[in-house]
Amino acid sequence: MKSSVIIFVLTLSMAVACTTSKSNNNNNTNNFNNATCSNGVIDLGEVCDGVNLAGQTCLSQSFTSGVLQCAANCLTFDTSWCEGTMNNVNNTNNWTPPANSRVYVHTEFSLYYIDPGESDQMVLVGEFNGICRDNKDLNRDSMFYDIALDENRNMVGITAKALYRINTDTAECTLLRQFPTDPVPPNFFALSYVKGVDTSDLNRDVLMGATAQDGEWMEIDAYTEDQNAIFVSHGYYDPPNYDYVSSGDIVSVQTGLTEYHTYATLKCAAGYTGTGCTSDVLAEIDPATGDARIIGETGYQRIFALGFWGDKVYGFTKQGEYILLDIDTAEATEISADANFDFWGAGNTTRPYIVE
Repeated sequence: MKSSVIIFVLTLSMAVACTTSKSNNNNNTNNFNNATCSNGVIDLGEVCDGVNLAGQTCLSQSFTSGVLQCAANCLTFDTSWCEGTMNNVNNTNNWTPPANSRVYVHTEFSLYYIDPGESDQMVLVGEFNGICRDNKDLNRDSMFYDIALDENRNMVGITAKALYRINTDTAECTLLRQFPTDPVPPNFFALSYVKGVDTSDLNRDVLMGATAQDGEWMEIDAYTEDQNAIFVSHGYYDPPNYDYVSSGDIVSVQTGLTEYHTYATLKCAAGYTGTGCTSDVLAEIDPATGDARIIGETGYQRIFALGFWGDKVYGFTKQGEYILLDIDTAEATEISADANFDFWGAGNTTRPYIVE
């Protein structure tokens, strides 16, 4: 309560000072609308007026705290009382990346993570162990095609025949759901918990996969009792031509109170030949339908793993390349390359930000 009173008094005193200075400065050449500036109403050409800030705060101006003021000419905001700049310069959604927001990535046998807020170093969690390594018949040699994390950082991994829980501290796996064998389950190369799918609750995490054959966008319900309802189709990446299919992964995150973004790496259905097909493309995905908006070519092939942090997408390729992808242009910057790594999948929490 004390802090609220202080902020209110500070805001009021600054507004009075602002009004006084403007009323005594009729020759202010920067104020083209001096007749209306300081009347408390945002008139044509003004972005604010006195204590009327049009709903803006220090947070919406890319700061983490403080008291936003209106400049003396009503043309701009005064951020001199704001503190703590946000890490994401493109942010307009009142969120900041927290510390220890891990991006997990895996090879066929091992689980790793990176913490982009700290460094680009890859840290080994451990080799996959438990039932996913013991029961090879169930799991077709225990190959995790991909992993996914919900907003509470609970991890699952998918194979050709089953879905597993994975301990993020030990890489131990336990069986969550064995898939039916008739009909043969889809071949999922991409997996992620996705927000914005459930129209009745946009904030709910829904486990989604994309098939390798034709880029079908499918919901996976691991808890249903109906064997025929485990996989529910929501559409395709590129109807009606189906020119693009899944290259390797999906990543979905919440970037505001009611704003969500889902990205995927796609490739041409015909393979890596022809104009616009020599590399994977980055696309933004409609979470409810699977429709893909192509952002651009990445210059890299077989980007089998995607993670998100800040305003960047991290990609990991089958060839061991570790890259940074710009979400506006799809331009890739290589962080490292190690042919000893053969990346299969990646994932991170769907809420990797502090959303105000």
